[in-house]
Amino acid sequence: MSLDGNQTSIDELLDRAVRACNRGDRAAANSLAEQVLAVDRGNTDAEDLLAASDGHGEIRRLTLMFIDLVDSTVLSTRVEPETYRTLVGRYRQDVIRLVNHYEGHISSTKGDGLLAVFGHPKAHENDVKRAVVAGLEITHAVARISEQAVRRFGVTIDVRVGVHRGVVYLDTAQDDVYGFAANLAARISSLAAPGTVAVSDAVAALIGGTFELAACPAAPVKGVDEPVNHHQVLSDYPTAVTTRTAALVGRHRERDWLESAWQQAEDGTLTCPGVAFRGEAGIGKTRLGRVAADLVTESGGTVIELRGSPLHVDAGLYPVRRLLERRCGIDRLTEAAERIRLLDTELRSHAMDPTTAIPLLAPVLGVGPEHGYQPAIAEGRTLYELIGATVLRYLLACLNGVAGLVIAEDMHWFDPSTMDVVDALLTGADGRRLIVLTGREGKWLKTDWPVKLFELTALSTDECNELIEALDPAVTDAQKAAVCSRCDGIPFYIEHVVAGLDAAAYDEQVPEALYEPLFARLHTRPDVVPVVEAAAVIGRSGDLALLRSVVGPDVDTDTVVAALAEAQVFQIEDERWRFRHELLREVAGELAPPTLERELHARVARELVDEAAGVEPDWRLVARHFECAQRFHEAVSAYRKACVQARRRASASEACAYLTHALELLNQCAAGPQRDAVEIALRLERGFLIGAAHGSMSGDAPADFERCLELTADGRHQDDIFATLTALISYYVPRADLRRAHELLDSMAAGITTERPWFHRAIASSMGSITWLEGSFTVAREHLLTALADPSPSNPGELDDTWRGNTDPISGAYTYLALSHLIAGDLPGAKADLAASVHRCEQLGFPLNAFNRAHTYFKEIWVCLEAGQLDEALALSGEMRSCTENSGLDLWRFVSATEYATVKAVSAMNAGADPGTLAVAATKIARRVDESRLMHLNVYLTFHDSIISRLLIAAGRPDQARERLELSLNLAEETGMHFHDAELMRLRAHTVPPDQRRAALADALDFARRQDALLFELRCLIDSFEMFGDGDRDGLTSVVNRLPGNAGWPEQARAERILS
Repeated sequence: MSLDGNQTSIDELLDRAVRACNRGDRAAANSLAEQVLAVDRGNTDAEDLLAASDGHGEIRRLTLMFIDLVDSTVLSTRVEPETYRTLVGRYRQDVIRLVNHYEGHISSTKGDGLLAVFGHPKAHENDVKRAVVAGLEITHAVARISEQAVRRFGVTIDVRVGVHRGVVYLDTAQDDVYGFAANLAARISSLAAPGTVAVSDAVAALIGGTFELAACPAAPVKGVDEPVNHHQVLSDYPTAVTTRTAALVGRHRERDWLESAWQQAEDGTLTCPGVAFRGEAGIGKTRLGRVAADLVTESGGTVIELRGSPLHVDAGLYPVRRLLERRCGIDRLTEAAERIRLLDTELRSHAMDPTTAIPLLAPVLGVGPEHGYQPAIAEGRTLYELIGATVLRYLLACLNGVAGLVIAEDMHWFDPSTMDVVDALLTGADGRRLIVLTGREGKWLKTDWPVKLFELTALSTDECNELIEALDPAVTDAQKAAVCSRCDGIPFYIEHVVAGLDAAAYDEQVPEALYEPLFARLHTRPDVVPVVEAAAVIGRSGDLALLRSVVGPDVDTDTVVAALAEAQVFQIEDERWRFRHELLREVAGELAPPTLERELHARVARELVDEAAGVEPDWRLVARHFECAQRFHEAVSAYRKACVQARRRASASEACAYLTHALELLNQCAAGPQRDAVEIALRLERGFLIGAAHGSMSGDAPADFERCLELTADGRHQDDIFATLTALISYYVPRADLRRAHELLDSMAAGITTERPWFHRAIASSMGSITWLEGSFTVAREHLLTALADPSPSNPGELDDTWRGNTDPISGAYTYLALSHLIAGDLPGAKADLAASVHRCEQLGFPLNAFNRAHTYFKEIWVCLEAGQLDEALALSGEMRSCTENSGLDLWRFVSATEYATVKAVSAMNAGADPGTLAVAATKIARRVDESRLMHLNVYLTFHDSIISRLLIAAGRPDQARERLELSLNLAEETGMHFHDAELMRLRAHTVPPDQRRAALADALDFARRQDALLFELRCLIDSFEMFGDGDRDGLTSVVNRLPGNAGWPEQARAERILS
């Protein structure tokens, strides 16, 4: 074959070789590489494949981009070291930002060069295009840095970018790539002219139809024998940078719609309640929102504003919090008790009951229940829904039942909780409510919302001229033409370039609109820079008091802020400042050198904490500032506190994200016992949060717990060892991984110290529950009685300090002791122990009380089902459902539904329901039980399987029943969970062929006797008489005599009839 005619075939051979190499088939990979070399001698990709090692890593075909700083050595000799560091740092930041934006990955740095990989760790079908677009934007970004450098330092900075695609050895452990392709990307970069992107032949062949390319003469490069062909990318995709308009120009269609919609709202006939203005930053969305607000205000209507924040995109209900603070008159320094008082006043002014609303709205304000209110008795999804419903009621109350306007600004920064609130406002509109939505492009706007969408576009030339004249009537025709040609119809560009015009000095050197307005204003006062630097670090907006504190006493901050407001950099309202546009903040953020920027972040974080006397600060914001300051210990501590705030709002996933990020930051801290202790605490908490969000059987949780075991292996952190082991037990027992749980308990018992003697009882309780599940009932009873022997350590507070499981040891001991009485035929004893567990639950705090009460309900229903007390079981299942719904325990809510269905099905069976009804009921319960299996919730499943099998036997489907029983017995064998084996074996005897039944029943009887399971033994002996007409009369008499006289078992009456 010829090379020119079969390039595609060569590529296919190489792809097949890569796949073979990655699956470990070196022989196939070598064979395919040799086929390539047979027709394309010297093919470097094939040679790299043959040379690849068998170590850890992968062979991949990747797109590689090398970015190199031009004449960095010369630059370093022309400026001061910190200036050099600042310039190079900004260059690197822009490169990393753009590579990440296009979902590439920075693999390594070499000198002042950076190697970016596209296709790993995330692959796309257009990785080559992504790399080229990123390269073009990098050249533009560095060009802007260079313009600033010329103005500020009198030097230029430039880059060369080279892109190549080929086979590399990907070392995943070291996060590096090796091979000729990686080297060639760097060589291609050296061939690019400053400020341009060059690509290899391999890349050019893939993008020729997308980008305009110019072929360059082949040129020699270091390390390559033959001259290298390359191409310059000519096409350019400029990134438009935008802001707001000062006057409303070119938006007549949008304004007309707003006027008509508001008129309909006043009449109560508005059929389309929402209008969305979507477009890029600065296109005029906020200005249209102000038009709507003016229309409503002028006619006496109410306006409510929910504003998104780029600093709080993952903080639940933050726009609602800011609304509450504005309407209540709360600022950052308002103490917690005063916040509650102000919230109470605000709620009463809208005829809302503070008693029910404050527990649900105070967490949104960041105020905990310790500051004067009772927490809502709910958690999880239930709490989430209650908070959302209360927020919605408050918003509607603010509108007071008349025509009004809700503005949801910058919805691309809204968190999911606030999006749900907007959804409810739109879907529940009553014809008198107008809702204006604004946001950038993205998926924030749902397609099923009743919304009229306006996609905002750039202004025409005539509209640009109209806007320029409105901003400054004195602008000359020449200046007007220059502004139009450079601003591309984006109102933000126009507004700020015009604001910075100087008729006497204007020339072609006026910088781009992104930078010029701010820099021009900074030159008016020598003390502006420190204020703007501090403001940029604080964020898009903030309190004037905080800004004064961060800037310090050496600058008259109030005077400078007034000047910035006059220059249209700031907006001032109610002792708060706000950058008129986020892009202004970004530009200001580049002014401070890295050392100063870090110090400012630390200063902001400390001020946020120190000035929040009497009320919790926004710990997420504090953590972010400490992180930017590279004060990692402080950042980790703040993220832990942010986790607590998120949990108060029932945002388990948000809280988990904070802990995950804290763990990432902890790697930046110095190794040692202190860091280990913090990591243990973080991982323990995250393990529980994963359980809260995904179910306690989530396979992600043990990784954290196992890591805690590693950290405590040296014998330090004694309390942490115990907490870790109890956490693991709480994970393994629901999965029915009893062997592992048993091993952990044995190790815990060996490490108990005299300082915590109650550990013995906690371990005895857990050991009792595990041995009971294993079917060792006599041994289990001894452990459980030991756990309950002394009531002294039953103080819930003492337990909470170190016991990290959801099951309380005391309550758990009572419930398993009740089951032990059940197996022994002592029904009154079982009921007494369950009553003791209920009493114990009443002593616990939330959520342990609710969790353990649900657990006790489950055991009470179990006992009633075994005893045939179905009316009581039905009543208990209803109470269990109410308990789990009110407390928001999602997993127990699922279990309660299963219990209810089970009780109803057994009742129907005992009432003589027809086979079809029983089969449907069995299928319904089996589906729920099998869902538990999928969640790895295996504990107690054998009990439920026995119920399903009884239903199937009664429905005349013995084969299906036997299949279910075999599944359950296999689970018991796999897990060691043998507490119900005798009953499963007894039921299986009803499903096997007649000639096998006597032997099968004998096996069940023998197993029950070995376990000393009197109830199961009794059932087996009764079945022998009822199935075969004969049986062991002496054995049956012995069992009946051993039952308590007042047991009340249905089986007891049956046995007495047989013996009579």
